[in-house]
Amino acid sequence: MAGLEEVLAQELIEIGADEVQIGRRSVYFSGDVKMLYKANYCLRTALRILVPIDSYKIYSVDDLYQRAKNFKWEDLFDCDQTFAIQSTVFSDLFDNSMYASLKLKDAIVDRFRYKFDKRPNVDSKNPDVLINLHISAEFCTISLDSSGESLHKRGYRVGQNEAPMSEVLAAGLLRLSDWDQKSELIDPMCGSGTIAIEAAMLANGIYPGSIRKNFGFKNWRSFNPELFKWMEDEVQSVAQTPVKISASDILRRNVDIASKNADEAGVATLIDFKVSDFKLLESASEKPFLLFNPPYGERMTPDDSNFYAMIGERLKHHYTNATVWMISTPQCLKSIGLRPSRKIPILNGSLECSFRKYELYSGSKKVAGDTLK
Repeated sequence: MAGLEEVLAQELIEIGADEVQIGRRSVYFSGDVKMLYKANYCLRTALRILVPIDSYKIYSVDDLYQRAKNFKWEDLFDCDQTFAIQSTVFSDLFDNSMYASLKLKDAIVDRFRYKFDKRPNVDSKNPDVLINLHISAEFCTISLDSSGESLHKRGYRVGQNEAPMSEVLAAGLLRLSDWDQKSELIDPMCGSGTIAIEAAMLANGIYPGSIRKNFGFKNWRSFNPELFKWMEDEVQSVAQTPVKISASDILRRNVDIASKNADEAGVATLIDFKVSDFKLLESASEKPFLLFNPPYGERMTPDDSNFYAMIGERLKHHYTNATVWMISTPQCLKSIGLRPSRKIPILNGSLECSFRKYELYSGSKKVAGDTLK
């Protein structure tokens, strides 16, 4: 995800991956099969983990077909399994990505027909094996998608509001902030609870893979269930003092949804949910740490500037000695009236956002470097 590359690289280093390198909206690494399983199981800020299986130059459409037809696909999956192809193509050789996918599909099917006189079927919605094709000019790379469904789909979201935050983005924001993962974290506008749930999982050593049951690599012929179980046992969290999270929302419907999601994630006992209007919410700790996602974009109303001004006033007068992180659009954050000590540009889907830190103090130093404008 754009803006989280360094966070993901650090995660990979922490779990023991080798040769970690940051690319454009991607991070490269190397490791053995156990590391592949571990990365899918443990990483919080990755969307997909691709394993390159062939890379070469092509100078015609037929080059793609012939090379792929000669590849030993039967070593990877069986005739009775389904597959699908996702393509990203930047080449004059192909009119569009769909055409490239079609040529690769034909090559795979023809390979199986040649070897076994039967073929696997394509299932674009729920394939057993997902193949990734990337062509840039004459450079072609074919990879297996070891994740299957995007890794942001942890498996705990049983309900959502109208504009839920991605689990990967929430985990990334938590890592970008300076939260010590020991003190209480407060989300006063929790929506469907994503930030609070990801915070509870992060601070209490609960990996996304412990909730999610399906990964693409489990359908590969090479899948080793004993090795996967060994890895799973190895990364299980050690019992520790639970870290509490506080989350609230003005809408009871949102709090109910968030509570159900937290229960599905196994962290309901670690989060204190309540219905509360931020205008009336008081800090319950001496040095509160807030991280939240106020309404913006699809969720915003015409009086958004007044809403953000209210947030600024409330923080200034009721959250002294607080550290506050917010993600929103730069336009909305202009109305908050506080000077941030940090600004981190980040994409939320296609929307350009800013993740900002505000440090509030009692006495004359109201906000780091400034007072309310």
